[in-house]
Amino acid sequence: MLSNETRVVCISIMVLAALMFGASIARAQTSAGSVTAASGDVHIERAGTSIPATVGTAVDVGDKIVTGANGLVTITLSDASRLDLEESANVTIDEHMVSASARETHVSVFSGVLRSFVNYTSGVRPDFEVHTPNAVASARGTDYDTSYKHGVERKEYKGCRRYTDVRVYKGVVAVTNTTNPAGGTVDVHEGHKTVVACFYPPSQESPIGAAAAATPPAAGNTTGETVGLLLGNGIVIGGVIGGLDAAGVFSSSSHNTSLRHPNTGTR
Repeated sequence: MLSNETRVVCISIMVLAALMFGASIARAQTSAGSVTAASGDVHIERAGTSIPATVGTAVDVGDKIVTGANGLVTITLSDASRLDLEESANVTIDEHMVSASARETHVSVFSGVLRSFVNYTSGVRPDFEVHTPNAVASARGTDYDTSYKHGVERKEYKGCRRYTDVRVYKGVVAVTNTTNPAGGTVDVHEGHKTVVACFYPPSQESPIGAAAAATPPAAGNTTGETVGLLLGNGIVIGGVIGGLDAAGVFSSSSHNTSLRHPNTGTR
């Protein structure tokens, strides 16, 4: 038979475990916002289940939002910022926290186009980041697109099949290659764009609609595509496959992506 002291210790441990479990569930179900517009095939993946996304559907931290070939959805966050997903997009809300002293939102894009409208007020400046498997776009502006595509090679970057494109419509967005942070950060201003290809530094900003020259690889990087997986905590696991020209020579011919401004249709 357990002594009274042992019994008290056991009960205390059980209570603590229950509290920790409850806190874990609460964190996993932290509300981020809700669906305010949706059309076509749109669903939310949460805890192993798929939920149809219709106007009014709650969106939690940790949710994955997926749009089909004809799907479009708008998610309004609790701080009045807005996420617009175009068709064939796969986006996860990794973090969303709003308090009197801080505002922090981190979103991951695994495919498709996400347009972010960051709500700036006279109060706390938001920490708003959009991650892809090879880049992060940190908002100092309020309106920008982030997209990620893989599996198709662009002629400017031979051997590379992973691309993050960022287009800024208002403000400034800082873009960094998370697989090669030593390559530096490029500030992309209103009306401009950049591309992050594989392990290359972000290209210098160029006007939206204009041709962009390929960014040369960082010193010593003459290998091909870096294959990576961005986990929910931002860790990249990767190896290297393929190969580029040993001299690191790339063409600088123009390219035209399929991205478009969701309202004006500009490319």
